Amino acid sequence: MLLPFGFDVGENDRIKVTFQFTMPNSTGEGASGQVAPIVVDNSEAACIESAVNLMNTFVSKEINLSHCKVIVFSEEFAKQGLSKEIYSLMNKVQVRPDSSIIISTSTAEEYIKSVKPTLENLVAKFYEILPRSSEYTGFTADIKLGEFFNKLESESEEAIAILR
Repeated sequence: MLLPFGFDVGENDRIKVTFQFTMPNSTGEGASGQVAPIVVDNSEAACIESAVNLMNTFVSKEINLSHCKVIVFSEEFAKQGLSKEIYSLMNKVQVRPDSSIIISTSTAEEYIKSVKPTLENLVAKFYEILPRSSEYTGFTADIKLGEFFNKLESESEEAIAILR
């Protein structure tokens, strides 16, 4: 299952996309109470579709973006402009408009690798709860892909995202 995925400036190509997966056939806690193994991998390409297709050649199952709860952009990547990637993500049927947007001060790959939920065994559940903490703390905003896209297109509002 694909958890979050992130975007960085590529070294050899325009975009580097980092994917985080749970191991196939692992659905959270194992029989011995251990957390499901996590795999982080990436691919570089000219666009999102090419990066996903390239990653599909390496994983045993086709990547399904409909389970993704969080999309991470590195600050460096975001400074170059996000409109092309946001349009691309909004045009993909699999990507849900309620996926949260996070801008990372480090690279997206480092951010994804560094997230270690301590109070939640299911990593997917952690990514679902993380942006919603704004409901009870007030310290963050829960910015969704669809909302970000609408504000990106708006003449009267600015698009904002969580900066972590």
